[in-house]
Amino acid sequence: MSRAGERAAASLTAAFLAPDRALLEHHLPGLDGQLAAVDLRTLERPGSPAVDLFRGSGAPALFVPEEYSGLGVGLRDGVRIQRAIGSRAPSLAVASTMHHFSVASLTGWDSQEGGMEWLIAEAVARHSMLVASGAAEARPGSGILNPAMSARPVAGGVLVSGSKKPCSLSRSMDLLFATLRVGTPDGERCAVAVIPADSPGLSCRPFWRSDILAGAQSDELVLDDVFVPGRLVSDVGPVGTTTDALRRSMVWFELLIAASYVGMAAALVERAVRAPRTDTRRLADLAVGLEAATYALEGVAARSDADEEPATLLGPALTVRFAAQDAVLDVAATAADALGGGAFITSPDVAYLCAAVRCLAFHPPSRTAATDALVAHLRGESVGMDPVERPGDGKP
Repeated sequence: MSRAGERAAASLTAAFLAPDRALLEHHLPGLDGQLAAVDLRTLERPGSPAVDLFRGSGAPALFVPEEYSGLGVGLRDGVRIQRAIGSRAPSLAVASTMHHFSVASLTGWDSQEGGMEWLIAEAVARHSMLVASGAAEARPGSGILNPAMSARPVAGGVLVSGSKKPCSLSRSMDLLFATLRVGTPDGERCAVAVIPADSPGLSCRPFWRSDILAGAQSDELVLDDVFVPGRLVSDVGPVGTTTDALRRSMVWFELLIAASYVGMAAALVERAVRAPRTDTRRLADLAVGLEAATYALEGVAARSDADEEPATLLGPALTVRFAAQDAVLDVAATAADALGGGAFITSPDVAYLCAAVRCLAFHPPSRTAATDALVAHLRGESVGMDPVERPGDGKP
């Protein structure tokens, strides 16, 4: 390649992802540089420093409103921030999405003691607390509002039993946000609860055996008659009841988890842009696939920021999530092909990122489970929030 071509490639490398990383730097100064200073293999293995770096940057407060000591970042900026984090540390992007989903769920929850949810959110922001998600479960027939974890009422609260696997942030969490199946004289009801990590009867045991996304701390949480005070439990309704609060939080989840994986594909594109002999037509193809997915996610996120009823955007959120799911596979394969066999052989990062992007398909809901919701969206009907997974749907 000529010197002019090398300068052009260097310029493209500097420009690509720069706006996303600048946004990350604006809201969480220093985090991008800290992640960039650690090699990918270290960030992605068990014991990764990424979660501690995330906590130390104040990132747990990212989406908590400013009036509750948070940073008050909107979902549109959140999509770009997650893309930037995904390009540096895939496991952290996945784990942090679970935290953000939990915070979004928490701040939409009406507790039995008025304002308790906002007191918790403020504590999360002030003390950089991490919140794990015990909502969606990897069991056929279960879902967010059809949970497998059970609770029985006792004086002053409930006793919770069951397990959640995999559960990201299982070894670093301060709080667990969970949905529960509560037995009452009138039948089973669904409830949401916030459970402190140091509660007696709550333990963590190994579960995740794959090397892919091992840095997300996705092990098993086991609850054995864990007492949760009534002020930290809120009734949702009969099992399977859809609520706008949890529907809204699912919008956040679908967009942020998809953006995280778009970031992983972007890391491969960045390597292709940096390579001196990458064909320009291939780069153009990569730009179309990757940026179209990003702009789609950003568009729905912008609508959510502006909409007074963002819960109505679950249909569009699911649509762009699955579009992104298809795009990251195509982009990753094209980028790896453009980089060539030499890069694949000499850099384990290429193979790792190609494998990691496939995991978006394992996050709820599966495409099979979401079929009715997507068809309802096309027909202009109300989109159900909690498609139930069935055997063979492929959840991890």
